[in-house]
Amino acid sequence: MEIKNLKGVYDYTPQQMQLRNRITDVLRRNFERFGYAPLETAMLNYRELLTYKYTEDAEIVREIYKLNDQGERDLGLRFDLTVPFCKYIALNPNLKMPFRRYEMGRVFRNGPVKSGRNREFWQCDADIVGDGSAEAEAEMIQLAVKCYTELGIVPQIQIGNRVLLTALIKYAGASKNTDEIIGIIDKIKKVDKAETITNLSKYMPKASAENLVKYLGLGINDLYKLLPGNEGIAQIKALFGLLDTLHIANSCTFTPSLARGLNVYTGTVWEVFDGSGRYPSSLGGGGRYDDIITNFIRSHEAASVGASQIRSHEAASVGASQIRSRTDIGQKYPAVGISFGLEPISAVLGADEKQTNTASLLVMPYGTYKDTNEFAERMRNAGVNTLVWTGAKVSKALEYADAAKISFAAVIGENEVKSGTVQIKEMQTGRQTAFPITDAEKIAKFILHT
Repeated sequence: MEIKNLKGVYDYTPQQMQLRNRITDVLRRNFERFGYAPLETAMLNYRELLTYKYTEDAEIVREIYKLNDQGERDLGLRFDLTVPFCKYIALNPNLKMPFRRYEMGRVFRNGPVKSGRNREFWQCDADIVGDGSAEAEAEMIQLAVKCYTELGIVPQIQIGNRVLLTALIKYAGASKNTDEIIGIIDKIKKVDKAETITNLSKYMPKASAENLVKYLGLGINDLYKLLPGNEGIAQIKALFGLLDTLHIANSCTFTPSLARGLNVYTGTVWEVFDGSGRYPSSLGGGGRYDDIITNFIRSHEAASVGASQIRSHEAASVGASQIRSRTDIGQKYPAVGISFGLEPISAVLGADEKQTNTASLLVMPYGTYKDTNEFAERMRNAGVNTLVWTGAKVSKALEYADAAKISFAAVIGENEVKSGTVQIKEMQTGRQTAFPITDAEKIAKFILHT
């Protein structure tokens, strides 16, 4: 047997996990400060549920990890956190709206592996369901600015709008293949202008493609002259007005070509980049997706009722036209969400991260097991992560502390116990400072602030 990881699947070292935990701690703290509740959905799902809105030849369907259980059920591993979230909303119809949730967990995609794209990775999402307001979108962007800033990243947020982009495509002269055209536009920064026009010309006349590329370089006021009364322009203006009120508009840029690829988005979308240029790709993004949960729940309800029951029971009493509009009746679930990319954020911060240990203090018992552990427990209660050396040779303890990047060390022997004094050694400088052995608060202040 050759011992190796699957391609696109990685083990993370203690140093890497410290960084990843620091990132998720910042995200979790801010999610909850903004009023989002934690949620955890199942990794393992019925494959039918995961694929309900896609055709079998869709790229995301091909990337689902498929498996069968002992009951021969057709199952799959979740490829994102959104579809399982839709399932949760459908299974809990009495949730109070708007419902705010955050979730951080593993997802799996059996697709090509490249920089920033693994087959097993984490998503860190926050969503609001049941709120179609621009204020909800502004809050999401405010949350992003807060999180990235606290992590030490200057966020540069590009904002686009699918309603406006769709209208521009139609205005340029394309009446069909909108999804394919948007896919090309979404990659406009990765290819040169000539190649973009060539690709667009597969779906519209070349002159129309050239006009569309020109329109995508216009500002919001010039676009308004082209498309007065466009709903997407109104949404962008309303959002930037709110961002200005929140004093974060200077972190945001209107980018007409931004579409975020996926056709689930129905309005405003955004992506976050590192303002210092350390990482070229997106660090996260989000947007409004007003249809996916609504359609998911309605398809669930329709399947529960059954087409035959609708035909036999309702046809006589309500008529065919009302049957056709049945799925237009019921609650709507407008939604907006944001996702933070744990992998790219880790890549940005990893180069500057100093290797440390989860323990700040190593204590070595020298014939004083009981007293040493009592001292260690006092230090832990004072907020200092403390490791008690259990190795056979105490002489190896300082060598271990240095190699493991533990910042402070202390020996607890009979002399320390009798004198009531302990020497705290700074591993980096070798300097020692004496403290009363029982004054854990004073020692903790020294360790935590040195």
